[in-house]
Amino acid sequence: MPPTTSPLANPLSPAPEQIVACIGPQSITGATFSHWASIARRSEEPSPSPVHTASKHHAPSAGEVINQVMGFLISSDWVLGEATDLNIHVSEGEVRHTFDHIRAQQFRRKNEFKGFLKQSGQTVADLLFRVRLNLTSTRIQKHVLAGHHGAHSQQRALKRFVHDFKLKWEAQTYCDPAYAVTDCGHVQAWL
Repeated sequence: MPPTTSPLANPLSPAPEQIVACIGPQSITGATFSHWASIARRSEEPSPSPVHTASKHHAPSAGEVINQVMGFLISSDWVLGEATDLNIHVSEGEVRHTFDHIRAQQFRRKNEFKGFLKQSGQTVADLLFRVRLNLTSTRIQKHVLAGHHGAHSQQRALKRFVHDFKLKWEAQTYCDPAYAVTDCGHVQAWL
């Protein structure tokens, strides 16, 4: 049985084993949420350059972080779940090859990449996950558009797919009240 959420708990620091949401059989744990929340907060920090020190920069609120992180995690599980349902696979080799290509384009030297990882709080595994999501999304889109010719037909096919996709996955999405966002089909207080 999932642990309950304490009303006094900091929603940005759930217990690692706490289940903050379930998408079908997949759960999003407190550890996963905390990891991506840390990345989201770091992405909002001003850089140490003199240009940014003069501007007013606000730290994101807990609600903003929750919306950003839960939106990312839920939509990621939806995309990966849909790929499974459609029997769409992206190999580890494809992910790694694409990642290596992107890294070589964006970071000329190894130290630049290491600095990016340190500054962003992301790991290579996080970046590989993002690449997998992008490749998977592209494959799903190609699947949806297969057999549709012309801009109007493709637009209609995508619109219908997005509508059905959202209904399908919202119906399978349950969120702890402290982590409920727009994409939560159900807000579930676990006892």
